[in-house]
Amino acid sequence: MKRLFSLILFIAIILATLQSGTKQVFSLQKDTPEVVMRKYLDAVISNDYQTAYTLVSDQNEDIREWLEFLNFVTSVAPEKLISIIHLAHSFTRHQVVQIDLPDDGTAVINVESTVPDMEKVFEITHSEYEIKSLYDNGNLPLRQKQGTFILGKENNIWKIKEMEGTSGDSASKIAMDLAEKLLSMEESQKLDKEIRNYQNKKRS
Repeated sequence: MKRLFSLILFIAIILATLQSGTKQVFSLQKDTPEVVMRKYLDAVISNDYQTAYTLVSDQNEDIREWLEFLNFVTSVAPEKLISIIHLAHSFTRHQVVQIDLPDDGTAVINVESTVPDMEKVFEITHSEYEIKSLYDNGNLPLRQKQGTFILGKENNIWKIKEMEGTSGDSASKIAMDLAEKLLSMEESQKLDKEIRNYQNKKRS
């Protein structure tokens, strides 16, 4: 069950980190690296995994498999869990702090994200109303995260080759708090079974 909880919170942190709101650093011309990155973030937040999939390099199967898994889990998870995840999205902000264009033809985009500190939030409350109130009053626990996107051109189109800094700290503990407070034992067991079946099918 702990493995399930870790997976759930990892998804929550990933999604919260991918909320749109990136500061412009250079003009948003069509198909620039920053445009591609923003389209990817917007697509994932909107659950448009088909679009997100097309923005990832053909050479990175890990990201593509993660998108497929993310699509599956968010389609079967209980609504109250997804609702909290979406709420966290709305409180997340990103700022592009640097864009480098090395001689190897890639673009490296460093992003600083301000995201809800869900571990501390759930020490206070797990009520959506109270979480919103904390945010409105400027008391929502937040933390800073650093992330990096590496893009390269494939057929003259910028694609995401690598992403770093997207996992959360203490994911297992946070996930246990999240699942235990939001899901019943029956719901947790059902979701765990569905995830296990999905992973077994992928392995076969």
